[in-house]
Amino acid sequence: MTDTLYDKAGTAFAFDHEANGKVYVRPMIRVVMQSTNYSGDDFHESEDFEPAPYLIAMDRADLFDAPPIKQVNADIEAARATLKGIHAEASKEERRIRAERNAAENELRAAQRQLDEWMTKHRPMIELGKLLDGQVLFPLSVAKNSYHGGQEIPRIPKMSEIGRLELLSGNFEKGQAWKIKRHLSDHYGSPFRFYDTDADRSAVIASEFADTCILFRKHPNFDTTSHTSGTTLHYGTLTEWVEVHPALSIPEDIEAMKLANDAKLSAARRVKLAAELAALDHPA
Repeated sequence: MTDTLYDKAGTAFAFDHEANGKVYVRPMIRVVMQSTNYSGDDFHESEDFEPAPYLIAMDRADLFDAPPIKQVNADIEAARATLKGIHAEASKEERRIRAERNAAENELRAAQRQLDEWMTKHRPMIELGKLLDGQVLFPLSVAKNSYHGGQEIPRIPKMSEIGRLELLSGNFEKGQAWKIKRHLSDHYGSPFRFYDTDADRSAVIASEFADTCILFRKHPNFDTTSHTSGTTLHYGTLTEWVEVHPALSIPEDIEAMKLANDAKLSAARRVKLAAELAALDHPA
């Protein structure tokens, strides 16, 4: 044991002896000493520390062999080293968990893609299975118009119009895979698909109509001739959409465009008629 010990406050003590689990120490007290020069006209003052004449009993755990700042710094460095090791292990574990999670997410995405592909490829068979189970499904035929590039008015085929799934080719005995029609079609040859609910089917119809209105806004045409509505996307085409599917309605902005166009045409006709009447009143 060293001759000098320190408490947490930094006070120094001189070790004297130890007995019955206690350490007996003497506090170090400050002593000021003065001295004069030979002529006696000047003096010098100095200070020192020396053990007190009395003893104090203290617990050894409350005393340190070095000033507490050194002990605290040592404890801090030890704690830092411990924390650094813990952080390194935690980082390593975090990287391992992240790698496992990424691998699991990649596998899940791959499995989802495979499932989506399988559901698309075998949709007719899945829907046939639902029908055989007695489930009520909702057919809808959606196709692109080859003339104006928009969508045809979606048609709801009757169940009596729906054609059967048809095997096209294949020979099981020779190891050749059977091939079926990729899409269901009615007896007109138009493709269609089933939807699980009427709301799902209605949502598709509404979406197709919204896309058609977007296309109409790009090239507005306010003609209403019925015999051209199948080949030209004009206002009459939108009117037919609403007639076939009453839940739809022509957007307000397009209605406003139609009113403005009608007013412009009406004004032009009035001007033309006025000119014609003027010509009749004042023939050349």
